[in-house]
Amino acid sequence: MTDDWRDDDIDAVLRVLSQGGLGVSPAGIAANADALLDEHLSITDVEAALDALAERDIVETLDSDASGAYYRLTDHGRDYVDAEFAANAFGYVD
Repeated sequence: MTDDWRDDDIDAVLRVLSQGGLGVSPAGIAANADALLDEHLSITDVEAALDALAERDIVETLDSDASGAYYRLTDHGRDYVDAEFAANAFGYVD
């Protein structure tokens, strides 16, 4: 990792969100990280990672209501993922 603010949780969240342009809830991110990446993240871990990513304009909130918020990568976030993971690209998970 090249940025001192990044950790394994943030990288796992980025990997899940980079799978498509869909909005995903923190619970959905945690479930996908577990199922697809074998990364076991709590909702608290995911929310902390999303906060760090939102501060850097890497993720945005699509909708926030009583059932919670949904997040996706911003244009800047897609560029960031492409640049940071280009050498170790993971692509879409089947």
